[in-house]
Amino acid sequence: MPSRNRDVILYELNEVPWEVVDYYVQRRPASNLAALINGGQSLTTIHEDSEKLQGLQPWRTWPSLHTSSYDHNSFDLGQDPAAFRGEAIWDVAENAGLSVGLFGPLQSWPPRQFAHGGFYVPDTFSKDSKTYPPQMQRFQQFNLAMTSENSFSADAPLDLKTFLATGVDLVRQGLTPRSASTLAIHLIRERKDPRYKAFRPSLQVVPSFDLYWRLHRKIEPRLSIFFTNHVASMMHRFWGDAIPGYTEKHNYVADDVYGSFIVAAMDFTDQQLGRIRKYMASHPQTVVVVAASMGQGPIEIRFTDRGLFVLEDHQRLVSQLGLKPAELGLAMYPMLSLIFADEADAAAAVGPLASVVAEGGGPLFTRFRPEGRTLSFAIDNFAVEKADEESGKSTRLQYTPAGQQPGAAGALNDLGLGFRARIGGDNTAYHVPEGILLAYGQGISAEPSRKEVDVLDVAPSLLSNVLGVDPGSTMQGIPTLFN
Repeated sequence: MPSRNRDVILYELNEVPWEVVDYYVQRRPASNLAALINGGQSLTTIHEDSEKLQGLQPWRTWPSLHTSSYDHNSFDLGQDPAAFRGEAIWDVAENAGLSVGLFGPLQSWPPRQFAHGGFYVPDTFSKDSKTYPPQMQRFQQFNLAMTSENSFSADAPLDLKTFLATGVDLVRQGLTPRSASTLAIHLIRERKDPRYKAFRPSLQVVPSFDLYWRLHRKIEPRLSIFFTNHVASMMHRFWGDAIPGYTEKHNYVADDVYGSFIVAAMDFTDQQLGRIRKYMASHPQTVVVVAASMGQGPIEIRFTDRGLFVLEDHQRLVSQLGLKPAELGLAMYPMLSLIFADEADAAAAVGPLASVVAEGGGPLFTRFRPEGRTLSFAIDNFAVEKADEESGKSTRLQYTPAGQQPGAAGALNDLGLGFRARIGGDNTAYHVPEGILLAYGQGISAEPSRKEVDVLDVAPSLLSNVLGVDPGSTMQGIPTLFN
């Protein structure tokens, strides 16, 4: 029987399905990922959330995995964390006296200093840049800025002064020469071919893992979690340019540069798994788990020749609609998040925002959810389908500001909105309930079945069957995995 008191490295590879793993391994048969598959246990996570509207969103599926519950009340990025429920896997581990290291798990803000040692760098949608240890804060500021600038399209001009200053700090914190070379080569590619700007979101994982890995090697926490979205962002946009069969089925013209991005992003993961494998050779008590709380699959492209609505000035939107003062939270397009002074202000903002209608079309904002001091909602790019398809810029809006009679009208700019093209075009893939679960290490038998397992079983299984502690009292899954 293997020891129940092993260590865990949980590598959270957001939204990557087995189809993309197979696509990669076929092209990299000697990869670290291929070695983990051959010597480890391959399973398929199934996410069965009854929340139909937003159940398959990473800001909901990862808390489902972390808390082993669908009752965690996490619905949107930027949501007030006071509204969350349940114990995450790292809370249970800490309460059991284990050291914990976190780097980027979704919905992990605000950070705290773990009682038994470790580190805490929350996700890149956090409301501030606070980290433990504090020396990670400058990098977190850069991460948050990159997330904000790339939330719609990854072609914003780089602030070279900030980039260089951050680069110097990164070297101090653990950036490797190989990673520095990777970033420099990419900047040269961007100058030669602007299409490579669309790969920027994937580059965040390069320095992120370097800094995470130095912290992990220094502290060696019993539970160590690293989250990355770098492959998911490429799959959403460029599945159709890479994965076989899409172009024929959807009458889609693939682009050779965009078509290289999924493999390039997976190469980053493979290099990082190689470093973990090397570490495991001298730390045989370690189990590595590569997980996705859900996956992606192909979809029909919708917006090929026209731009999309974006919010460019949230203060103008707030002022024009007569809302109470609010900050803009980080969210993943097309979602938006406003943070108000109190719950009443957040709830009161729904009516005026819901009143914004594109003439000849429909409501511009949908999917409202006030939770605590935050209000999350989505831009509906189908609002102008019945309006002027030729020029979204000319779309007129009607709305009802707070406390006023209906009848106000204006242009997009009046409400701080714009209409922009996005480098790389529209999405060609979206969320599906099936993710991956790949475990490798001491006590893990080679098992290639990819049988379906409940995503709720992952956290209690890691706690009970690997770390050797009881699952949390609010966890609903069964510890049946990794025996």
